[in-house]
Amino acid sequence: MVLSRQLEGLGPGPRLAYLRHLLAQGRADADVMFQTAVVYHELGRTDSALYYYDRAIAIDPGNFKSHVNKGVLYDDEGDYAGAIKSFATAVTLNPEDVLAHSHLAFLLHQKGDYRVAWNHLHAALEIDPGHSQPHFYLAIFFWEARIYREAMREWEMVMDLEPDGFLAVKARDNIVMLQKALESPSPEGGWQPGR
Repeated sequence: MVLSRQLEGLGPGPRLAYLRHLLAQGRADADVMFQTAVVYHELGRTDSALYYYDRAIAIDPGNFKSHVNKGVLYDDEGDYAGAIKSFATAVTLNPEDVLAHSHLAFLLHQKGDYRVAWNHLHAALEIDPGHSQPHFYLAIFFWEARIYREAMREWEMVMDLEPDGFLAVKARDNIVMLQKALESPSPEGGWQPGR
């Protein structure tokens, strides 16, 4: 049975206990390393997560998911160069990965590399037009270009695509703030959408 299925439905504590048991039994394959990293990632133990993602990559250099998750961790920590490098590696290993393209597009856009950012976002939208992440970032691109109605449409699409998801909550908050800003007789300025 696939390890991810064995761990399905378990909380971080029981998953980590089972993974430690597997490691103690000598099972040190890329999947065990990746799943261990994921648990540490969920627990907010960044150093341990990065260590196990690196171990997974050392065993299986084609493990693009480890690169994507490392990119997320680096982004969360403010290491944008590390995040860009990790997402770019993931895209190279798996050109069909929507999340890697989406996150890379967002970071490049923030860096001012708009053309390359758009290429990655366009790729993500082409690969999976029904995925909420590229639409969420497209809304931010529109917002930053002051194309507010299109930003609102994209955030609404995120809510339609993933009504109960994390991005839908952020999109809903962004729409409320954008509506207030558009209806205000004197915009307060300085408002930034939740990312």
